[in-house]
Parts: sequence; structure tokens; C-alpha cells
Amino acid sequence: MDRATVSERPIVITLEQAAQRLAISRRTLERLIAAGEFPSPLKLGRASRLAAEDIDAYCAQLRYRRVSNHEVPQD
Repeated sequence: MDRATVSERPIVITLEQAAQRLAISRRTLERLIAAGEFPSPLKLGRASRLAAEDIDAYCAQLRYRRVSNHEVPQD
């Protein structure tokens, strides 16, 4: 029987790691979260972590906005 391999990509990451992935400061990420523009962190005890999939979804949303804003209006 073949064994499934575990993905090496983490499921949750720290706010600092998320900010580095997004190439923004941690404070900017905290502001995005406070403004409701980025999903709230998960609380694991006293630690705050972000789901890696939330970062992917946020980037996809930014790409969608960029494409939507550059569409040529139809006459």
C-alpha cells in the first residue's frame, strides 16, 4: 500500500511570516486585519496565527480587483 505524503507547506503561520510573504510590514498586516480587509487570525492559546490559505485567497482577491479595474468598457 502506498503511503500519502504530508505536504511540507504549513497550515498556519505567524503574522510576521505572513507579512514577509506579502512583502509588507507586520504593522500594515495588522491594519489590514483591523480594517476587515484581511481575515482575522486564528487563536491557538495566546498565539495568533494566520491560515496559509487565507493569504492565497487574499492574493487572489487582489489579482481579481486588478483585472476588474483594467477591463475595457463595452460600448
